[in-house]
Amino acid sequence: AVHMLDLTLRDLGMFKTQANPLDRYFQVLKDECQREINLIDDLLDLALLDSQETSLNLSEVSLQSWLPKIVEPFLARAYDHQQGLKIEIAASLPAVKTDLSCLERALAELLNNACKYTPAGGQISIFASVDDQSKSAVVRVCNSGVEILSSEHDRIFDKFYRIPNSDPWKHGGTGLGLALVKKLVERLKGTVHVESFHGETAFVVRFPIA
Repeated sequence: AVHMLDLTLRDLGMFKTQANPLDRYFQVLKDECQREINLIDDLLDLALLDSQETSLNLSEVSLQSWLPKIVEPFLARAYDHQQGLKIEIAASLPAVKTDLSCLERALAELLNNACKYTPAGGQISIFASVDDQSKSAVVRVCNSGVEILSSEHDRIFDKFYRIPNSDPWKHGGTGLGLALVKKLVERLKGTVHVESFHGETAFVVRFPIA
């Protein structure tokens, strides 16, 4: 209904004049509708992961070629916000066998958070390497400009918990993103934790190579 109303109002020329506040109000309406849809989708995804009813769809992939494709959609967003974005993948990292849909969703959520909480002039970095001792792949998603207190490190993975006063772009969110990340990584038999110091935050994801 909101979409059809948008089309109708535009056909009537209601959004053509800058003095008309209707366009701004309508954008708020669309944004809030989308946020409600995202909230419902995230809750459904969490419920599905909690039920353990879905099986993993394992496939083998080279992170050297796969990971840049996951990062690519965030390049334009980082550029628009005057953020730096770089990716480094260790040449020694072997192919991994994992569920790519789970891994992609988790990394995309972490990248979305990095873009959301990094101020203009800040740096976002993605590092992928191998831990030979534990035979696991390690992906670090780092961003500068924000530091999470150690007292918050465990709480940020709770449902609906949001770090206060740390959203410079005022994007908002559902408070479920990191809870989803934790569930998805655990689904891959992996772990995720946060490290934060000297004005930088890093989310570290570890998951088995095979």
